[in-house]
Amino acid sequence: MSHSQAALRRPGTLVAAVACSAASALAAFAGALVVLTRGRGLAVENIEQLIRDAPEDVGLRVGTTPAAFKAMSGPLWDGLVDDRYSTLLARGVLAAILGLCLLAFGLYAGNGAVWARVLVTVCAVLAAPVHALVWLDHAPTALLIPTLLAPAAALAAVVLAWLPPGGRYAAQRKEHKRNAAAVQPTGAASA
Repeated sequence: MSHSQAALRRPGTLVAAVACSAASALAAFAGALVVLTRGRGLAVENIEQLIRDAPEDVGLRVGTTPAAFKAMSGPLWDGLVDDRYSTLLARGVLAAILGLCLLAFGLYAGNGAVWARVLVTVCAVLAAPVHALVWLDHAPTALLIPTLLAPAAALAAVVLAWLPPGGRYAAQRKEHKRNAAAVQPTGAASA
């Protein structure tokens, strides 16, 4: 290994940024997978949990049981479950799409590219409200860990990607490419 190759060693902050981007994406995928696999059952559990834990948040009297609410609501129950499932599914799919973008741009950010670090930041900023909506809107228990892990890891990825070693590494890569392009082999014909 030459001296110039050794000098281009990727800093640990960028490696950690890539790992955090991957962790955030995996958490978002896990949350979406939970919603997809558990389906309407997850929505039913979520509504029942809400009625037990905070009935006043949905305009019910304290002490209302899920069974009493089902009996009282009649055919509206299915519509309520469908609406909740649609909401959970939309948020899960959006979080997974943003997680995929975060993963892709996070991998490019591992090279120190400014454009990729900017897009990691944008994806993390866009994903934060999605996860906050899930968290603040009486998240089902099965979604708590992914909902907390994904934005925390995304924030860590953003911070790590913008630390000074990443910028220095990007500048070194650019200089190395410039120097490599300036040195042409002796038999090369120019156009």
